[in-house]
This record gives sequence, C-alpha cells and structure tokens, in this order.
Amino acid sequence: MWIGSAVGIALRYALYFAGAPAMLEEHLELNSPITSHLRLKEGLFLLHQSISPYAGDTCHYPPLLLLFLERLDQVSPLAVFSFLVLLDLATALLLRQLAVLYRVARRAAGAGWAEASRKMESTPAVAEDIEEVLSPAFVGLFYLLNPLTIASCVALSIQNLQHFMFTLAIVAAAAGRGGFSAIAVALSLYVCPFTSILLLLPCAALAWQQSRKAREQSGDPEYLPSWQQKLVNCGFIAYCVIFTAMTLGLFACLLGASAASMGGELQFFEACFVSVMAVRDLTPNTGLFWYMFTEVFQRYYQLFIFAFHAHILFYSVPLHLRLGCYGPTGPFIHCGAALGMISLFRPYPTASDYGLMLSAMLVQAELIKESQEYFAFLLSGVMFGLSMVPTMVAVWLGRNAGNANYLYNMTLVVNVFGSLTLSQWVRAGMRLRKRQHQLSYFRKVVLDIVDEVVADPKAAKEKALGADAAVR
Repeated sequence: MWIGSAVGIALRYALYFAGAPAMLEEHLELNSPITSHLRLKEGLFLLHQSISPYAGDTCHYPPLLLLFLERLDQVSPLAVFSFLVLLDLATALLLRQLAVLYRVARRAAGAGWAEASRKMESTPAVAEDIEEVLSPAFVGLFYLLNPLTIASCVALSIQNLQHFMFTLAIVAAAAGRGGFSAIAVALSLYVCPFTSILLLLPCAALAWQQSRKAREQSGDPEYLPSWQQKLVNCGFIAYCVIFTAMTLGLFACLLGASAASMGGELQFFEACFVSVMAVRDLTPNTGLFWYMFTEVFQRYYQLFIFAFHAHILFYSVPLHLRLGCYGPTGPFIHCGAALGMISLFRPYPTASDYGLMLSAMLVQAELIKESQEYFAFLLSGVMFGLSMVPTMVAVWLGRNAGNANYLYNMTLVVNVFGSLTLSQWVRAGMRLRKRQHQLSYFRKVVLDIVDEVVADPKAAKEKALGADAAVR
C-alpha cells in the first residue's frame, strides 16, 4: 500500500511541475462551477480587493472553505496542490479502512453470506479468486492511482475534498462513531449541497448497527418467516432522528459561522447553496442538468428543478428496507449505493466522481463477482463515454464544428451506463441477500428434521411415511 501511495504522490507532483495544471484546469470533465480552480482564483482576487467574492455569479465556494484556501494560497500556490494531494491520500486510506471493516462484517455475517456467493463454474479460475485480488490495499490504490482521480487532482479541482467528506462519513459510521459520522455528513452538505442528504439514512443505519453489542451481529442469522420479522425498529428510528437532528444542527452552525466570517452578509447563501440547487450556472459538464435546463421552457423551470432534486429522496427508504436493514453487510452496501447515486444525480458532476463510485463498489467484491457478466460491459460503456467527452468538447467549443448535442450524447452515454452499472451492483446485493435468506430457511428445515429423528426416531419415521402416503 505504501509503495503504491508513494508512486501516486510522486506522479501527481511530477505532472504538477511539468505544467499539467495549466492544461487541465479548463477541462470541463475535470472541473465544475463549484470546484473550478479558475473560479477559486477569481474569488480570492475579489476577496483581496475587499470586494465580496459572491457579488457576481462566479464563485460558489462556501466562505469557510474559501477563507481556508486563501490562507494556503498566501503561503504558496504549491500549498493548495499539496493539500489536494493529502486529500487524495487520506481518501485512499479511508477506502482501505472501509474495506477492512467490511471484511470484519462479512466474517460476522457467518457462513450464510459466504455460501450465498455464487460459484462460477464456466469462468476462468481467476474469476473465482476475485475476492482475494480485491484486497483492502487494492481498493485504496485503485482510487489513488486512478487516472480520473489523478487528473482531477492535477487540475486543482476541489472535488477531491467532497470525496474525502463522503468517505469519512461512511468510515466513521462503520467504526461505530455516529457523532463523527454526523459531523462528516454535515460537512458534506456544506461542500456539496442537498445531494449529500443521501448519506443520512445509510450512515445512520451503519453507525447504529456497528454500535450494537457484538452478540447481536455475529454468527449465521436465524431464519424467521416474513410475518415474524420487524419491519420497523423503534430503537433505530430514535437513533436516526437523533442522527438527523445532529447533522442538521451542525449544518446550521456552519451556516452561522459562514455568516459571521462574511460580516453578516448573506450573499454567500444565495451563491453557494440556492444558486447550486437552482442550477443557474449552465456550464457544460459530465452530467445531464446543464443540457436539460438549457432546453426547458422558463415557465417549467421550477417544476423540472423540483423533479430533478426530489426524485433522489425516494431511493433511500426502499434501499434500506431491501438491503440496509439486513446486517451486518447490508448497511455497507447501502452506503456504497448512496455514493453511486450522489455521483450520478448531483447537478455538477465530474469524471473523478466515477472513480470514487467504482472504488466504493470494489469494497464488496462478492457483488462484483455476482454481476460480472454485465459489470465489465457496462463499465466499458462508462469509460468510453468519459474518454470521448474531451473530443466532443473540442469539436463543439474548440473547432466550432458541432453543437451541444455532441457533448450531450456522450454525457448521456456516461450517465446511462453508470446508472445501469450501479443498478446491476445493487441487484447483485439483493440476490445475495435473498439467497442467504433461502439458505437459512433450508438449514432450519434440515436441522428441525434431524432434531425430530434424534429425539424420537419411530415417530419421525411414521410422520415421513404419512407424508409420503399423502403425496401419493
């Protein structure tokens, strides 16, 4: 892990000193209006001139983050880049720790979850050992050495800070630190407005599960018929309410501190939160919002804004009921799905978001194995679309030989294949959970028969003969 980390850091600094930032910082697939380094420089310039950086519609950095980056920029421009490199390294280490904690949860799930993983008979032997290949160190290095992540870091995009906050929230929850997880979710909402709310329920469920007694989450789960299973756990609901209240309270404190740092002016709220949610900046990116809201009639603008933002609120509860409430592995899968949905449904995504999404998917290696017939094909579609985005931008904006549809077609390819990749991954988790439930049922039936035979062989034999006669 450490050798790979050193290689990743050295590669970033080599590209930085070779002048790559000047070439990459204008690429639309690596920067967005809320993470662009050019927007940051303009905001810092206005701040140095004693002008509010939010007077125009260019700077969308929250005040506390802007002031922190100003301090780094005063030290040296290299300090800002070093901060981004440290964020990448920290995110990779957090992903590694998440994979370690998930392996502990898999062992706590007992043999039932392991037996539920399908054995591939018609595939090469390498596919059978995929779970050994995708070690925790591999997961961390996959993020750190991912070309998309490296390019985003060298382009001086602050997107990596958002990735760090997302991952920190999940790892803190996986460690049973609900308070720290709530703080990280609040910080995620601060740097990535609204869409980060998808982390609330899965992080609360994961933190609640990990903070319970070990005896409640160890060994093979006992089979219970569906009518005997608790659909709603009052203890979890109370914990979730407290977790949500803590997150929103901390977010309100961040807003108050931001207002105080700006001398009581509230222009930052309009620029950093309202403007982002209203998608007023229609700069092209790898998402779909910019094209849709360029084409939509103004009278329907608010309706489409509501629809594009509100639909993500309908995913968390069904995913929790189908996956997240089945410990100890379910909440981990739900958290990974939440990261994927944030990458797909945020207003201003970048290519590096897909690097984080795939890294989170690799934590659950058995789900990759379960869906491997389609996973490689769908992932290839995502990579093809992302690789074609720079070409479409050059054709449209560089040579003026095309129009916006050129870029939109590629972003549509990226989002469709990305959505299908995530849905196949989630379906694999549901299949494994269902298979585990069926194995628990058959195990219970067999053990009940064995107990009857041991207790009273004669009665068991008569019962079997009676059942056979009834069938005939």
